[in-house]
Amino acid sequence: MFALRIIEETRENENLPFEQVVENFVIGNSYSILRNGATKEFDAIMESEFPEAEITPIESLLCTENGSKFFIWYPTALRQYSYFIMTESGKTFERL
Repeated sequence: MFALRIIEETRENENLPFEQVVENFVIGNSYSILRNGATKEFDAIMESEFPEAEITPIESLLCTENGSKFFIWYPTALRQYSYFIMTESGKTFERL
């Protein structure tokens, strides 16, 4: 069983320090990572499920066994994310 840990750091402007939020999501026993520009499957899912989304800031899609999908965002000056796939025991399996 895997979990996705997202560490989100945001700030209102470049002169302020980042504020941090940590979230964990159970994603099941398997997952797929679809990279923007590397697979047509990324484009097909974005068109069918997220037609209003701007794909430029999205680096990848994480598709989970339970059907959930998570955007993996490119960092900006005001928003940064760290993504980790964790095992049941809490160890890092993969950093995205």
